[in-house]
Amino acid sequence: MSEADRAYLRGESDLASTQSERNTRARIRDRIFDALLDFELLVEHLSEHDRELVFEKRVENMEGAEAFDALVSAVSFLYRATTDTSLEFETVLNEAINVAEAKDGRVATVRLDTTFQSLTVEQLVHKLESGETLSLTEIAYLHDSDEVRMDELARYFRDSDEATSKIDDGRIQSKVTNF
Repeated sequence: MSEADRAYLRGESDLASTQSERNTRARIRDRIFDALLDFELLVEHLSEHDRELVFEKRVENMEGAEAFDALVSAVSFLYRATTDTSLEFETVLNEAINVAEAKDGRVATVRLDTTFQSLTVEQLVHKLESGETLSLTEIAYLHDSDEVRMDELARYFRDSDEATSKIDDGRIQSKVTNF
């Protein structure tokens, strides 16, 4: 996407008209679809050297947890995308890993065990009050909630040692917790 598209999605820019917004959103959708089609081309034809230059040189040198967050976001986006199709994520993941491993003459057995648990503000505040740790995902959920004020949430994390003990750093999109 262009920098202007990124700024629009982050809410950092306003478009002049409703038609401009429609055009921007359509362009973003087209770029996402084209990028999805590009992955097959990249897997089949991008040289190993070029891939290494991107990931070992550029991604590896990103600041802090940016690289981890970017890769987690990519997989997260594709995971969510499979829910918009008739495809099962586990099947897609299994095939993807095996396509990658086949280049090294290997095959993999992939098992994905997913257990879902609902998040509620009440449940998470109770965990904080009882001194339990929260994952960054849980903190982000509270941060995005309208039910907890930022000053209320911040008081649980005032002391850095105490904050560290209350955060289970699973590194999932932690940048949304910058309050």
